[in-house]
Amino acid sequence: MDNETPSVWKRITRKGSGFVVCDTPTDNYDSATKNHNITQATVAAIQSNALLQLQEQQRLVRVSLLSASFVNICIFIAGTSVAFFLYEFLHFNPYSALIRQATKQLQHLPDNHFLQTRDDFAVYAAPGMGDIDLRAFTDMHSQMKEDETHDSGTNIKEALDSLKLATEMRIMGKEEKAQRLYEHAFALAPKHPEVLLRYGEYLEHDQRNILLADQYYFQALMLNPTNSEAVSNRQRTAGIVQSIDERKLELLDLKRDALSAVHESNAALRRAKKEAYFQHIYHSVGIEGNTMTLAQTRSILETRMAIDGKSIDEHNEILGLDLAMKYINASLVNKIEITLRDILEIHRRVLGHVDPIEGGEFRRTQVYVGGHVPPGPGDLAILMHHFENWLNSEQTVSLHPVKHAALAHYKLVHIHPFIDGNGRTSRLLMNALLMRAGYPPIIIPKQQRHKYYQFLQVANEGDIRPFVRFIADCTEKTLDLYLWATSDLPHQIPMLARTENELAFVDKLVTPVESTESAAKTQGGTQPIDVFASGSGDIP
Repeated sequence: MDNETPSVWKRITRKGSGFVVCDTPTDNYDSATKNHNITQATVAAIQSNALLQLQEQQRLVRVSLLSASFVNICIFIAGTSVAFFLYEFLHFNPYSALIRQATKQLQHLPDNHFLQTRDDFAVYAAPGMGDIDLRAFTDMHSQMKEDETHDSGTNIKEALDSLKLATEMRIMGKEEKAQRLYEHAFALAPKHPEVLLRYGEYLEHDQRNILLADQYYFQALMLNPTNSEAVSNRQRTAGIVQSIDERKLELLDLKRDALSAVHESNAALRRAKKEAYFQHIYHSVGIEGNTMTLAQTRSILETRMAIDGKSIDEHNEILGLDLAMKYINASLVNKIEITLRDILEIHRRVLGHVDPIEGGEFRRTQVYVGGHVPPGPGDLAILMHHFENWLNSEQTVSLHPVKHAALAHYKLVHIHPFIDGNGRTSRLLMNALLMRAGYPPIIIPKQQRHKYYQFLQVANEGDIRPFVRFIADCTEKTLDLYLWATSDLPHQIPMLARTENELAFVDKLVTPVESTESAAKTQGGTQPIDVFASGSGDIP
């Protein structure tokens, strides 16, 4: 090789279709090769780092999504919890009330080993009733009102003529004819102020039935508040009637205390509890139209065997009332407040066998009960809220237990919050209040069904007192049943022995008396007192 030849080597490379001769320094070749390798390593490192960064970003995104999902779930649970507790607070918040004085725990139902154990003449609206049917119903109602107006005009004229003739008969001393004429006039126009006024005066002065007379004076004032004679008569009788009512309630307390003096282990008392339990269920379902006899009712409760020829609903009504009574005895008798939840639980058991879906639920359709149209379903929540408030208020709790129970019964059945079972639930609530005060569950005889509904109707018209007296009368008869059943004790019951004179005096308030002087002497007083009797012996 020539010494002038430079230290390069000729590298022939192919470029396109020709050849190019490239001069590459031999001393830079190793350096270029190294740089190339370093570049490739750097690129690989950068790619690796980029891949790691991408993976880290993906991991962070997944963590972020999981965290967001967890937060959303927590927010949902918190919101649901707040909504639930808010609902509970608005609908079932217990109200503060005066703590009642602790009373002796009395078990008025038989021991468990002794028991192996449609509504209110209502016409219900069909859920899918169309406009045509509603118009037909409205037209029919309007026509009935027109007919009643036409008939009432004729009846009022005849009633006033009968009143005039009755007054003449009374002056002539023909008492029997006068009585029939007064009764005839009242039957023709029971809502006419003049008829109510004159018939009330006859009852007060001739029949000495001041309770019923005061009731008719009150109704006359409701119809014509400016009637001066009705105002005068009402002022004369109101104080006397209030005194009679108060003494009646005092008598009930005396009999209740007499019953509480009988020891729980007394065999006669245990038998009376068992029999009264059967009687209560038999009469309560009987008021609603159940055709089971007392013996059949007892058989169902004791044996749980079906009765041939009787419907399933009639069996289930008895079993439902049995469940509700046991729930009251186990859960509500010693409870300070009875809440809306408790009332719903009572109703849930009343309809538990008949209609489990509707049991414990407010109705969702309008109902019609005879001449009474209860509130619409949209108003039930607020009305029952107010009812619960009233039921446990200090003013209500201070009432006499019988009056408290009777008013609660009326108010609940007036609201009519359920599609079925309103009467039974109202009577059970009434008995729960009475049992808390030491009274046994009272029996409203099915034979007095007409009177029971009649007094509810009078209460709807503005006078609740006759219904309270009716409940007081049923309470007394139930107490008498227990006391009579335990009267075979070797010694007289202390409370009865101590208050015989008081009982005899109060008894004269509801039986015919010849004079007020004789009643005062019975009490031991020297001055005559102004009392009257109901005439029939039954509180009107």
